[in-house]
Amino acid sequence: MSSTVTAHDLRFRRCFGDECDIVLFGETVGTVSRRPDFVAGGNSHFYVVHLHDDHRGPRQVDDREQVKAVAAEMIAERDLVPSTPPPVHPDFVERRHRDA
Repeated sequence: MSSTVTAHDLRFRRCFGDECDIVLFGETVGTVSRRPDFVAGGNSHFYVVHLHDDHRGPRQVDDREQVKAVAAEMIAERDLVPSTPPPVHPDFVERRHRDA
């Protein structure tokens, strides 16, 4: 499936503590967790992006601002875009609500 995924397509949903689900087109495709960076010391952290169906494993991201872009890049390059149903024509939805 060769579909382009951008960072704007991704949403994050907090699970618990320092972990969030990565949501693409309404489907959870992975997680992001924040971990303390003991090597850097102080109050430093890094982020681990893990996709559920990715056999290549997680990726470490040092900059919080880059997490969304890295997750989108991983999904696109590893072809892990979930299948989405075709869009429903607005007239059909309106008719369905009227008939209900």
